[in-house]
Amino acid sequence: MRVLVSAFQCAPGRGSEPGAGWRWSTALADYGHDVTVLTLPEFRDPVLAGGRTDIDFHFVEFAGKPIPIQPIVGYDVYRRWQQAAYDYAVALGGKFDLVHHVTWGSLHLGSRLYQLPAPLVYGPIGGGQTAPKELRGYFGGDWWKEVLRNEATGSLLKLNPWTRDTLRNAAVVLVTNTATESACRRFGARDVRYFLDSGIPREWVSRPRQRPAGVPVVFWAGRMLTRKAPVLAVRAFAELRKTTPARLVMAGEGFLSQQVRDTAERLGIAKDVDLLGQVPWDDIALLYDSASLLLFTSLRESFGTQILEAMGRGLPVVCLDLHGIADAKVGLAAEKVPIPAIPDELPARLADAMRTVLSAGRWEARSAGAVEFASEHTFEAKAAAVTRIYQEVARR
Repeated sequence: MRVLVSAFQCAPGRGSEPGAGWRWSTALADYGHDVTVLTLPEFRDPVLAGGRTDIDFHFVEFAGKPIPIQPIVGYDVYRRWQQAAYDYAVALGGKFDLVHHVTWGSLHLGSRLYQLPAPLVYGPIGGGQTAPKELRGYFGGDWWKEVLRNEATGSLLKLNPWTRDTLRNAAVVLVTNTATESACRRFGARDVRYFLDSGIPREWVSRPRQRPAGVPVVFWAGRMLTRKAPVLAVRAFAELRKTTPARLVMAGEGFLSQQVRDTAERLGIAKDVDLLGQVPWDDIALLYDSASLLLFTSLRESFGTQILEAMGRGLPVVCLDLHGIADAKVGLAAEKVPIPAIPDELPARLADAMRTVLSAGRWEARSAGAVEFASEHTFEAKAAAVTRIYQEVARR
């Protein structure tokens, strides 16, 4: 089929949204579709260096300067680019069988491309989830931003025509958690289906493995932002260290990096904490492979690509029982920790879950379960699954 892919961010060798845009585009082309991609001009060099001459990439400029107010600037760029992408697609002509919006994978601001004379598959998207107010202490001075976002996801969403019109006009909306599904149905989506947003390349998936020998390594990966809760990870690790020799390895950077260092020093565990900064996606497999578990502490997440990456390498996960991972049936692969009534108990609860994974005699079974779940969510499998949706939409 002739598929127009809307990938606001798209680049090889990246994680997060740019990586998703690239992997969706290449997986669809590999599956046999005739793929045209719209993306930002800033990705021209890495995309062209990727060597995929079988995909027709277009780097869409947008007019005007974005609003210079954080955190609004990102959304304003996205809004301006979406309108430019629609105008650009109209100029390309009505030569597409189907339009698929893949990034940003968010409920907010929608996609202008539903106006094209081809059915729109929107997603997979998240964005309906909100951080628990009981954990607002981990957001510090940034909690006001979460309050604004919660309002934009709740009562104010019905006033957002970009989202409302996209949901009502999309042929199919793919969602990655139940909170987003509820929001989509509430605002008029006709056909909503569960479809995990995270994915990995087939070659990333390893075989189930034995628990690594030596001192256990707890691995944490992500941007050091408040909603990712890296300080919570350090506090939980400090609780673990009271009874269990271990090391904490953290990959990622952000404005909380110094606070993470200070917390490790204050709790007396700095010698057991390695802060690596940003690690290239191509190198991160070695960190998963040398770890004993992934600690995932995000307080608001559609699902969590790190979870799927870890599982693909046969690595068990300890995480909060929240949002996308809470909805996923992963069995032994993840030890999910409910939010306690007393928030200060959360680090100790996470430490207990880590002890369970490290000390119980089921580590190998957890590894096998992780690989089994991840194998179902490669981008090759996703391309096959979404092609069946394309075919169904075309028959309509």
